[in-house]
Amino acid sequence: MTEAVSAEAPWNLAHLDARCVWIIDGGPNGPRRLPPGEPSCVIAVDRGLAHALRLGLRPHVVVGDFDSVDTGVLARTRAQWPDIVVRRHPPNKAHSDLDLALSFAWGLDPQHIALASGAGGRLDHLLTSVSLLARPPYAALPLVAYVATSVVRAATAAMTVELTADDGNLLTLLAVGGTAHVQTAGLRWNLTPATPLRSAASLGLSNEFIGPAAEVRVATGTVLALQTHGKPIP
Repeated sequence: MTEAVSAEAPWNLAHLDARCVWIIDGGPNGPRRLPPGEPSCVIAVDRGLAHALRLGLRPHVVVGDFDSVDTGVLARTRAQWPDIVVRRHPPNKAHSDLDLALSFAWGLDPQHIALASGAGGRLDHLLTSVSLLARPPYAALPLVAYVATSVVRAATAAMTVELTADDGNLLTLLAVGGTAHVQTAGLRWNLTPATPLRSAASLGLSNEFIGPAAEVRVATGTVLALQTHGKPIP
């Protein structure tokens, strides 16, 4: 399906700096945890515009069907930053607002992408949003998602993900789209390719770091690595 896109600001992307792109999700809750460092480009997803402004961030792009963006906030933002890129999609679109924002960010050829989401709201929205991270071509992007208090990364075949316990000392690995084979190190219960990680299985749930770092090497398939802070490990 081809979607009409309305460019409501100067359609020039030359001023966008894609070294470190932050995507601020448009869910009902603002992000509870922000990525480290500073963004070079901020993409607001619909109501994420209000979240970004409350966080003191300068938005460079706003994407969505604008069913939840405040028109007054949008007007004031455009007046303050006339070079903001506004991409309005029709409400009967085939993709979610976040999917469109990820696609836009991918087109910038970024060095790093961070997604910040407060989660909450509808369960179907949350599940779809997290699952998007594992979809080609997003799974191969240098992308880290901060969803509520968890940190999520995707990895696909031939990728190795280095993890630190600072992002959460509990690790859950979920296979997406079929069986995955992974090799882990630095965990209490390490997995090997000989033990398949099947889609919709609980084998990878609530593993534990035994030190400050861990590694996940994906031989086949695609996985989501979700880190959460739990009780200190004795």
